[in-house]
Amino acid sequence: MDPAHMEATTVDEVFVRFGPGGRLTGVLCGPPGAGPTLLLPSAGLQPRSGPFRLHVLLAQRLAAVGIRSFRYDIPGVGEAPRMPECDATQAAIAAIDRLESMHGCRTFAIGGICSAADTGWDVANLDPRVSAVLLLDGVCFAGPWYHYARILGLLQRLPKEWRHFANRLRGRMRGNSSLDSNAFRTWPNQVQAREQFARLIARDVRMLWIFSGGFADRFLHPRQFAWAFGAPARDARVTMHYWPDCDHTYFGRAQRDRLVATITDWMGGLQGGNLS
Repeated sequence: MDPAHMEATTVDEVFVRFGPGGRLTGVLCGPPGAGPTLLLPSAGLQPRSGPFRLHVLLAQRLAAVGIRSFRYDIPGVGEAPRMPECDATQAAIAAIDRLESMHGCRTFAIGGICSAADTGWDVANLDPRVSAVLLLDGVCFAGPWYHYARILGLLQRLPKEWRHFANRLRGRMRGNSSLDSNAFRTWPNQVQAREQFARLIARDVRMLWIFSGGFADRFLHPRQFAWAFGAPARDARVTMHYWPDCDHTYFGRAQRDRLVATITDWMGGLQGGNLS
């Protein structure tokens, strides 16, 4: 039995098998409802319980207000075997198919932290059943506002740190991506990302973006977001927060509580089809 299932005895949870041969597994939590079901794919090498059990805490909070969620392991993570024929995107679509056919789910939100945000982005651009995307340290691009914030930060440092900063900057300008989080993730280029963003807005997809202080190699200034994605980034369907005081995996309990409350409020705003 899933340890998360054993602990969450106050809410309805169902163990679901899906994907090729039913070899992938996840936990559907919460009562049936009219709004989107939130899919929470495992992020990086974290199992479906999430970093510091974030997905379990979130699932319980959502269930308490009548919202369903589905946390699951992508191929090669947690309890899921490696499956060359099924990547993270294909696994998400297989989960959506199963939840729709066997559990009455009709619309879906999807996403999470880091690579889970990337999975949510990719699936939302492929599957019209996705009506909302959760992007925690998701796809983004540097640009003038990022470098402006870097320079401000540099000016606040001691002079002895400036040379180290300059060496890192020169390395980036020469194509050295050792400090670039994008080197380990599957992002579209900026032109493609802007086109995808605009199509999602045109399709009435809601988005919650949160950038943390643990994403400082990619995001440092709130105005960077609109620069990266253009006018659609200011649409009422889009909610964006910059939390420089939080780390990438929300290690502190106060950080996790803040994140869970924000996501719960956002998902609550989706249940009646209202803008968050």
